[in-house]
Amino acid sequence: MFMYQLQNTINTLMDTIREIYTMLGSDPEKVYACMLKTVMHAVDQSCFPEVESNPILATLTGNVRPLIISINSLLRKRMVESSLYLKKAIDILDHTRNSREPLYIILCDALSLPEYMFLVYTFGKSFGVDKALCAVNPSGKTATFKYLAKEYLGIQTLPPKEEIVMKNVCEGLREKLRASGASIFRDIDMLIHYGGEYRTVNEMINSLFKIANKLRNEVENWLNNNYKVLVLADHGYDILRNENAWALTHKWEKEKLCVSPFVPIVVIG
Repeated sequence: MFMYQLQNTINTLMDTIREIYTMLGSDPEKVYACMLKTVMHAVDQSCFPEVESNPILATLTGNVRPLIISINSLLRKRMVESSLYLKKAIDILDHTRNSREPLYIILCDALSLPEYMFLVYTFGKSFGVDKALCAVNPSGKTATFKYLAKEYLGIQTLPPKEEIVMKNVCEGLREKLRASGASIFRDIDMLIHYGGEYRTVNEMINSLFKIANKLRNEVENWLNNNYKVLVLADHGYDILRNENAWALTHKWEKEKLCVSPFVPIVVIG
């Protein structure tokens, strides 16, 4: 029941983004900045007057906040149940797979709600709302995602006791969904761990946008070659602020409203 409620919340958000298609303009960087600020505003990571004064962004904020609250509430009350969401989401994709067009999978090492919303806004006319899904990573870390993937995708590693890596997960997804190809997109996780701190929000947005736009271009390239594209990630990320700087991190903290456990899944094309 809770999964259906979570999916309904995602559907509401997706419907809103599709309804405002083109209303935020055609400048990709501006659109991405709007999405990131909206998410930060929704989870109280910062307060932006331009979000509060813009009725479109205020509506988005009202859709984003219940989604993140639902995920965090689920983890506090039903953590074991939350681990099943990845399997259910992949099963939905498997059962609804349309084999008339080849599928290409982009497995992202970290991809959060702003990038998810950015992709939906950019390619909003290229997929149905039922192809926008999400799952939950209870820890907000890659290790948990790899464990869940191994358990629910039936991934076998060689030799038998070898630790599973993202490459194994990527290949397991490709086989299960009968995709024509798959690759791993690591840029966001690299930025989280090695990007350091940012003096201003705009400096952080600029760094993230370059990566989000690179992913957008990759998706567009596969679409132009008549593929459907599945984009999914192992976890999201959160933004930390101290007095003089901003930084990116990913893990779930029970006392906070975190975006890291959010696992985006979307089929475009």
